[in-house]
Amino acid sequence: MQRYTDFLDRNKYRLIGVVTVITLLLSLSLKHIAYEGNYRIWFDVDSKIITSYDTFRDTFGGDDTFVVAFEDKEGIFHPKAVETILNLTSVFAKIKGVQKVNSLTNYQYISSEEDDIVIEDFMEDTVDLPSKRALALHDPLIVNHLISQGGKTTLISVKLSTFQGSDEAVNIAVMKKLQQILKQIQKETGYHFYLSGVPAITASLVTVSQHDAMLLMPLAVMIVVVMLWLIFRDVMGVIVPSSVIVFTFLIVLSMQMLLGYKLNNFTVNIPSFISAIAIADAMHLFLAWVYYRQKGLKNKEAVTVALQKNFLPIAMTSFTTATGFATLGLSTIEPIATLGIAITSGALIAFVLSVTLAPAILLTRKESHAVRPVQFLDLSKLTGYGAFIKRHDRMIILFFMGLFLFAGYGLRHLKVDSNSIKYFSPDTTVRSGSDFIESHITGPMVYEVVLDSGKKEGVKDPEFLNQIGRFEKALKERYPVVRFSISLKDIISRMQKVLNPDADTTLPKEKNLVAQYLLLYAMSLPQGMEINDQVDTHERYLRLTLNSNVQDTSKDLEMIAWIKQWWQTYTPYRADVQGQTAIFAYMQSSVTDTLIVSIASTLFIVMLAMFLIYRNLKMLLLFIFPNVAPLVLVVGAMGYLKIHIDIGVAISVAVILGIAVDDTIHFFSKFFDAIKVKPFEESIDYVISHSGNAMILTTLILSLTFAVFGVSSFIPNVNFAIVTVTALNIALLLDLVLLPALLSLFYSREKHYCTN
Repeated sequence: MQRYTDFLDRNKYRLIGVVTVITLLLSLSLKHIAYEGNYRIWFDVDSKIITSYDTFRDTFGGDDTFVVAFEDKEGIFHPKAVETILNLTSVFAKIKGVQKVNSLTNYQYISSEEDDIVIEDFMEDTVDLPSKRALALHDPLIVNHLISQGGKTTLISVKLSTFQGSDEAVNIAVMKKLQQILKQIQKETGYHFYLSGVPAITASLVTVSQHDAMLLMPLAVMIVVVMLWLIFRDVMGVIVPSSVIVFTFLIVLSMQMLLGYKLNNFTVNIPSFISAIAIADAMHLFLAWVYYRQKGLKNKEAVTVALQKNFLPIAMTSFTTATGFATLGLSTIEPIATLGIAITSGALIAFVLSVTLAPAILLTRKESHAVRPVQFLDLSKLTGYGAFIKRHDRMIILFFMGLFLFAGYGLRHLKVDSNSIKYFSPDTTVRSGSDFIESHITGPMVYEVVLDSGKKEGVKDPEFLNQIGRFEKALKERYPVVRFSISLKDIISRMQKVLNPDADTTLPKEKNLVAQYLLLYAMSLPQGMEINDQVDTHERYLRLTLNSNVQDTSKDLEMIAWIKQWWQTYTPYRADVQGQTAIFAYMQSSVTDTLIVSIASTLFIVMLAMFLIYRNLKMLLLFIFPNVAPLVLVVGAMGYLKIHIDIGVAISVAVILGIAVDDTIHFFSKFFDAIKVKPFEESIDYVISHSGNAMILTTLILSLTFAVFGVSSFIPNVNFAIVTVTALNIALLLDLVLLPALLSLFYSREKHYCTN
């Protein structure tokens, strides 16, 4: 190690300069940083889910629809409200990327005059509003769809062009334009408008991730710098850890951009994960240097001993972290693979910088500069702690075992669940809009059920149409969250009522009559209001649209499975559930499950690596227990509180494992060095004096850093912050209290005490 330190000392300025220049050159790629919220990135390229959805889009024109709603306390049917609807319908239709706008005013109302069928806009002006109100409130195709039951709330849907709707840039542009228009109309009318819909979710995923990256990440870095200064009150105490942290995540982020990856709500926190890895390595090295400088060693000697004592544990922590999270890089889901590659490369880069750049910076310190002791906490002279642990080891173990049993019981209440709307805080545009629509008019979540009649022109078969009615009744009885449903069956039923008011059935009994109704209806529609988004060109497949309240993903998937099973069991026909609401349900379930499996693989690899290092199965169990236990305690508490595991919680598990394992490795490394020549009690004191400061201060800084994400508008980030901060502090407590108690019991049984 002395030769290595001599090499660093001779080349310290050259090394610092080269690393800085390389980092700055790589960072130039960050000017091309981009964000994406497209659902496609969450599925592999051969996904049947995406293939089926693309077929749906090609057949029916997609489901990319914004929804705008507003309320008038006096009712929608008076001049001010109607003029507002007319104005918005006209203005929205002129937005680039919008295909058509559906509202109460241009709803194609079917009526008859003598023997003629009339299909026309429901309201073209503010004339005769009382009669229009009476008609609308008794029309099942309007109530709970375009207006609320009491007629005080209305909804306007803005459908995007088929191919542009899948482009998140178009979603964002249209959403901004809609917000600009609504802001202006709000000033003129005093109405408060609410905006939601699947494109709004996609656009919000991008804008929220951009906000978090631009605001929260710099804030997190600032907190790290401030905390380092408050703790050390020394320039070196800020520069050494900060340089390793900043350089590591700049290099990793630059590599991500050069490889063509974009940031999303999942990967936007990569700098946080990298910081968590980098700060642990840098803090252990720096605090060891401070410790030996305080002992009177000269600067170069202190650097040499600090490297000697920490090189192996830093290498081990980096290796286990990199090897473990490399499994994520094998995932076919791009964001998870990106995270795995980033953490793996970040762990290795942080190791390299910790043993090159950090000591090189320390070697620039002049001998005449005094080294300040740690300002916040100093455990370097702690004695008697090991003796305390030895006296109370059984009591400590029993106490924690009781906590684990209690937490373990809470696991039975735990569910892996989420919902795309619930990913946003209630004050965000898309969430508040969704909540308003659900509470005032209809379900904001839209499912597209594709019904297969089994043959060409099969949708005209009266039996097929009657089965749709039976299905809708059964569905709403089984799932009351379904508030509204509509398809061409309802149009045919209306035509039957208008043209044959004395008929004894709501639907025609003859296929030819159904065909005549459809032809007559299609020919009467204005341009842009065709039925080709409701039925395919061969008239085999029919589109049934459902509006449902927001519910957990597990309920979504249950309902989707029930729909498919109902059609397969009770009819000769088949059904498939499509639409981006369904896509998000599939996505969230598969992503969270994949992440959990990957993390389990990570833990297994870390266990295997530690077994190969220590060659002791009992020690392996002692190593794993304090790292898994924090997860059990936190997740068990989540079960009691009925908080479900979502992507944010799953991500937090990865961070918790990384930090907890690192601290445990440093603990074991120091302990095994000491136990060879010291009694157990003194060995524990040695560990605490050499690594206690770094473990506590690292946890403190990371807790404050991750707590920043608690103010995010993206709920998984909030859950990530809560779970990570809680679990990291529990992990620290277990490493400093439970682990020594377990070692005390183990060594007393094995009679492995050493004497001076």
